[in-house]
Amino acid sequence: MERILALEKGEIVLGEEKITIRDKAKKEKFRRIASSSMWTIYGILSVLRYMKTGDEFLLWTGSIIGLLHLAVLIYSLFRTTKGEIDLQEIGTAIFKERNGNEFLDLKLKGGVKRRISKVEPVSEELRAFFIEKKIEVQ
Repeated sequence: MERILALEKGEIVLGEEKITIRDKAKKEKFRRIASSSMWTIYGILSVLRYMKTGDEFLLWTGSIIGLLHLAVLIYSLFRTTKGEIDLQEIGTAIFKERNGNEFLDLKLKGGVKRRISKVEPVSEELRAFFIEKKIEVQ
C-alpha cells in the first residue's frame, strides 16, 4: 500500500520497497552548480588580474570567493537527485532544521546524500515510516 505525502513543493510516495520523491531537486542542483561555477571562474579571473595589476584586493577577494564556491561546487557533486530510492539503499534518515526550514537528508549506502526540502508538514509521518522500516533516524 502506497501513501502519498504532500510537501510544500512536491510530494513523497512511500511504498513497501521504495520511496518516490517528486520535487525540483534537479533544477535546484543545476542552479547551485551553475552559480558556484561562475563564482569560481570569477575568483580565478580576479587572481589573474592581480598578477597583472598588483592590486592585493583582487588577490584576497578572488581567493576567498573562488575557494569557497569551489568547495560548494565539490559538495554539490556528492548529492544525488534520484527520484526513486529503494529502502535497502538508505543508510540513515537525518532530519535537520535551519532558519526555520526543516529538511530531510537521506544518506545512501553509496556515500551520497539526497536532500528533501521543506518536510515540516509531514516530518512526524516520515519519522514513523523510517522507524517502522528499521532505518536509522537522527
